[in-house]
Amino acid sequence: MIGRYEFHCTRAVVGADSTDRDGHPYSGGAAVAALPSSSELLCAVGGQLVPGTLCRLARDLADVHRQPNFPPRRADRFAVRRAGLIADIDAWASVALPHPAIGAHRHQWTLGETIDRIAAVAADAFRLLMTDDPAGDRVHAEWTRLAELEVGYGDLVRDLREGRRYLPPQCSDERSTGCA
Repeated sequence: MIGRYEFHCTRAVVGADSTDRDGHPYSGGAAVAALPSSSELLCAVGGQLVPGTLCRLARDLADVHRQPNFPPRRADRFAVRRAGLIADIDAWASVALPHPAIGAHRHQWTLGETIDRIAAVAADAFRLLMTDDPAGDRVHAEWTRLAELEVGYGDLVRDLREGRRYLPPQCSDERSTGCA
């Protein structure tokens, strides 16, 4: 338990057919099952070693977001690393996830952008927990924001599994963080 926030970091068993023996997802519907749960994703952005490609990339994104503010020339490296991780997540999604069902609704952000938002807020939430009053309003507000993103991610995974939603293509527009 951290402050008043408790994490249960266990890897859910999705089924023997969702990943190969190296942990790489198979294509098609089984790959949707290979998406980490919201709890697994939170554990990964919290620094836990959670198996799976997306959890590793999410943990790396959170590490990037935890870095202190750098002078401009180092900030460029931060932006390049962050964009590369977002692109890696989106590349995984474009290959591993099935084509959308007819009538599915388009999600607003790519999977990489979604996980980047969660990683950024998690990094801020943990930083505040360590540097601010754990019972204070700022800590509560940031952890509430993280919880809302966790619920939204869980809804996205459920909707992808059920074919009700699909992800936009990588670098779909100018607001995408992974695009130049």
